[in-house]
Amino acid sequence: MADALDRPSNRRIAVLLAAGEGTRLHPHTVDRPKCLVEVGGRPLLARALGALDAAGFDELVVVTGYREDVLTGFLAGFAGRMRITCVRNPDYATTNNAYSLWSARAAVPGGFVLLDGDLLFEPSVLTLLLASPGEVVLAVERRTDLGAEEMKVLEGPGLSIAAVNKTMDPRQAIGESVGIARFSQPAAAALWAHLEAQVIAGKRNVFYELAFEELIAAGWSFCIADITGLQAKEIDTPDDLAAAHRVAANIDASPTRPA
Repeated sequence: MADALDRPSNRRIAVLLAAGEGTRLHPHTVDRPKCLVEVGGRPLLARALGALDAAGFDELVVVTGYREDVLTGFLAGFAGRMRITCVRNPDYATTNNAYSLWSARAAVPGGFVLLDGDLLFEPSVLTLLLASPGEVVLAVERRTDLGAEEMKVLEGPGLSIAAVNKTMDPRQAIGESVGIARFSQPAAAALWAHLEAQVIAGKRNVFYELAFEELIAAGWSFCIADITGLQAKEIDTPDDLAAAHRVAANIDASPTRPA
């Protein structure tokens, strides 16, 4: 794993958030962070590493917190081409993913892809996101069976995003933002500024989508990468995990799955 930040800004970088305690997934997370819970016989993180490595990413920045020792031990055994940098959120127990993302700011010199660490996804989701145009692109699955937990998306004109949050009326939403996003270098700079303003204002326990909506209000165009029909599953609870095992079986049956 790398510590120094002595690399050019044109490297393809991903940021994976893995600081949270995952208490709703007990007992599976008693001794490990959520990203190391096994789904279909493989840790979530192993699957993400394989997809990122196959997609040509140069570096992965992992935001750690809960059971950092277990996570860094796992990453030490990674044998792929990517350079891995770990950044710790020391306040993981009292903050949310916006603060974890802000913790990675110094390790990301340009544009990047953001991934939630508790997400099971097939590699084609990442491929589609990278190929989609726009300064900011969110992977969105069009769905009508939305409830309180989903990060819901309100569509604007031309496959743009007008709002993204958990509180909107599900009947207004066109689907779910699944937890993978791509930011250009200028958009990333604007994102860091909004996240820092939130931290200064004392908003430490919020979702990063709050900054997304502030950027939309400031005139930044957020675009949809429509992943409907592809496999992606957020894992928060034991019921989610049971469903994810079935999703993993479908992903693993694909001949394009990275080793």
